[in-house]
Amino acid sequence: MKEKTAVETLIYLIDLLVSYLEDFKNRNNLCNNEFILGERTAYVECLEILQMWKDAFKNGLNFDIEKRFPI
Repeated sequence: MKEKTAVETLIYLIDLLVSYLEDFKNRNNLCNNEFILGERTAYVECLEILQMWKDAFKNGLNFDIEKRFPI
């Protein structure tokens, strides 16, 4: 994988986590699996931490994470 700058890495991580959470959202039958629920919770928490980045809003985290991906 090509090396990325810190900003490129943060944007990539945001996109990846959002993609994973969208995939879980589209698979309703997984919501009873405790491992999947833990994984979703961890991804949401990671996005909430990334949202502290001063440029998060203009780089894809311009929404309420827990409203879009309720735990």
